[in-house]
Amino acid sequence: MNKNFYFKIVLAALFVLLTQIFIPVITFYNFRFAPDILIIFLSYIGLYYGRVLTIIIGFLLGLSQDLITQLELMGAMAFTKSVIGFCLGTLNLYPNVWSGRFKLFFIFIMYNFHFFIFNFIKFNGLKIESLIVSKIIIINSLISFVILIIIDKILLDGVIAKK
Repeated sequence: MNKNFYFKIVLAALFVLLTQIFIPVITFYNFRFAPDILIIFLSYIGLYYGRVLTIIIGFLLGLSQDLITQLELMGAMAFTKSVIGFCLGTLNLYPNVWSGRFKLFFIFIMYNFHFFIFNFIKFNGLKIESLIVSKIIIINSLISFVILIIIDKILLDGVIAKK
């Protein structure tokens, strides 16, 4: 891979990071959260470029997100984005084996896994009903997944289901 390729990836990552910073925050049961645009970007990196690059970009974007939005949980997003980068990099390993619907199902499960890990770290030691945490995980996953579907269908002509 050449320097031009890395330059394009860095520019795209910076654009996605800026988008993530300025996305509106949703309040649910006095908990604030924002749709995770970075994980959507990692889904496409994993689909096209495999595990190693997805893990590296996931770690760097997660660390940036930690520094910008949540210093009290330093490293939580870097860890979860790295783990999910590994999992989403699996999309590149089976392009002709997995159907488009299975890929979408796999992505949705990985989003749930990502938000489960993050919320486990975030709410560890706090007395919060597990039903509320489950709702937060599902809502976060659904919002991110719907945004992925919209981007995939409108901007990228359904590339996940085709590839």
